[in-house]
Amino acid sequence: MESEITLYKLSEEKPRYVNIVFSLILTVGLLAVLCILIYLVFTNKNPFKILISIIVFLLISVFFNASVKILIRCIKERMKPDEERVKKLSVSSKGIFNYRAKKQLIWEEISEIQIIDSVLSVTVDPHPEKDFQLNLADTDVYSQMTREDFENLLRKHYKKEIHTYYTPPSCGCGG
Repeated sequence: MESEITLYKLSEEKPRYVNIVFSLILTVGLLAVLCILIYLVFTNKNPFKILISIIVFLLISVFFNASVKILIRCIKERMKPDEERVKKLSVSSKGIFNYRAKKQLIWEEISEIQIIDSVLSVTVDPHPEKDFQLNLADTDVYSQMTREDFENLLRKHYKKEIHTYYTPPSCGCGG
């Protein structure tokens, strides 16, 4: 089957090196502040300043702990090996291949195709077990082509009407 497009599962983005360096700088800075506070606790004679230093020390230590956890998580995620790309769907001149169900659908047997808010729904009336839905936002389709290009690719092969509907983004104004 000569595939015109194969959609893969969208891979999780790894933290960038800039994020790791920023976390490292933040962690080292907090460690320096902790060292200064320890110095102030042991060199001060005023009990009020010692109490304030201890309270600030406890607050900074909480932030230090959180920054160390973030740094470790970023490094772990960065060091993970790349996942093998998982195929989700192929569109060709012969039909659609759904990799999750391992089923090939030829264009003539498909009774309806809908794309509603980035969810592709394919219906096969005589065989409902072949029906499937695929959230296109979970695939790399939009990195390969625009939404309109994907719709045009489907229309090129599927001769019946394709129903599409996209909810416009809300401004959040409640109108």
